[in-house]
Amino acid sequence: MPRPRQLAMNNAAWLTICRAVADIAGFVLFALLSRIYGPAVTGQYSYSFAIGSLVGLVATAGLEEFGIRAFVRAAHNQARVWSNLLSTQVAQSAATLLGLAIFMAISHTRLASSLLVLELTLFQLAAALAQTLFVPAMAQRNMVKPALQELACRVGGIALVLIILAIGPPQPTLALLPLPAAGLVLLLLAFKNSRHHAAFQRLNLSWSVWKDTWRQTGHFAGAQTLSQFYVRTDLLMIAYFLGNEPIGIYATDIKFVEVGLVPLALLGTAVYPVLSTLLSSPAATRSAAVRDFCSLEIMLSGWLTAGISLLLPCLIVPLFGTQFAPAVALLPWFAALAFVKGLEVALSRLAYSFNRQSLYLHSLLSGISVLAVLNLLWIPRYGLVGAILAAICGTTCVGIVCGVGMRRHVAWYAFVELIMRAVAALLMTFAVVEIALAPRLAPWLAATLGCALYPAFSALAGLLPNPVRSILFAGGRPAPLHFGGRK
Repeated sequence: MPRPRQLAMNNAAWLTICRAVADIAGFVLFALLSRIYGPAVTGQYSYSFAIGSLVGLVATAGLEEFGIRAFVRAAHNQARVWSNLLSTQVAQSAATLLGLAIFMAISHTRLASSLLVLELTLFQLAAALAQTLFVPAMAQRNMVKPALQELACRVGGIALVLIILAIGPPQPTLALLPLPAAGLVLLLLAFKNSRHHAAFQRLNLSWSVWKDTWRQTGHFAGAQTLSQFYVRTDLLMIAYFLGNEPIGIYATDIKFVEVGLVPLALLGTAVYPVLSTLLSSPAATRSAAVRDFCSLEIMLSGWLTAGISLLLPCLIVPLFGTQFAPAVALLPWFAALAFVKGLEVALSRLAYSFNRQSLYLHSLLSGISVLAVLNLLWIPRYGLVGAILAAICGTTCVGIVCGVGMRRHVAWYAFVELIMRAVAALLMTFAVVEIALAPRLAPWLAATLGCALYPAFSALAGLLPNPVRSILFAGGRPAPLHFGGRK
């Protein structure tokens, strides 16, 4: 059993590793499907996966984020919280499936396409429902086992698909059957996990329970939905003004930003149970923990910025070909976007932890408004650079609104101080790279050297919390929660 100060980082590390391996396996499957079946089936696969993601989002929106916080704070009514959460999950899932059935009935798609949509939707829905069933374990900060179970099911399903494709590619619907089967296995494992951490309660399928839960999860669900729309607004605008080829250039670079932000988001998930207990703590304790969390998130944001601006220019063309050379010139702008996105990730997690989810929802609304207006003004004039600048301004707006609303918990001057420390670490990194390039050192070696030294520069700049003294990482483990489940 890891010591308390190791637990949060241990959880974050395992969550990140499992997510990275699953994403790599998914990329291999996508590439193989593209080579075997061609663009038509690849398009159907992407479309079906998008539908499944949307169904999973709607069926579970708000329940995981609210559930973890509610369990952590529950004193004597954990059983009621769990019963209400499961009851609402049943109602929300039933409504979502009804909507899916109506959509399938009026879409007039071919049978093969409909079966593919249903298969991948079942896979995505089962994975989303499993996240709700993992809530008690996540609240107790027992996050490694759920992460490994999800990884095993996802990679196992993909491995079976790859074996089927290697033996002899059948119809896509037959080849992808292991995916929904893997989703169902994950759902059963998640149910067993929930029985271990929380006693199974009788479902209370009444309108009053649903209404009360939806009232509490509404802002979480709204923020999750808006976040999905928020990250796609720029792509819609680029498609309208510039066409398909610029979308490919933009999507290539933004994918690295999105993947790079995953460890920051998972770190927030790992410390979420601890942060959720700080609202009733003394102000000094709360401020110290918030500072530790923000400093680590900002340090990681700076590291991502350094990687995008230094390493990716050496990798884009070798990985994707010379036709993607225009994407290299845009990387400095995407590096700046990655930095402000990292700040948003930190503030959003703090907002959830301190009952300010409505603030984050309102900040997203303001950010989307700024993003849409600036895209309309700047994309026709500046092209892709205008789209990136609009994204930077929109994200900055989200951060400012969220930061101002969180001023009782995060002093603006402390936040600015941490940003300046990260900027100082980045300037030292860029200086080392320039010095290394002077004797004609290979660009990729200089870039690797700079990225490797960035954590040391961050420590010199005072961004790394002391793991021994940190309230968040050393003394922040709450007392064990008991939900009445089996020991």
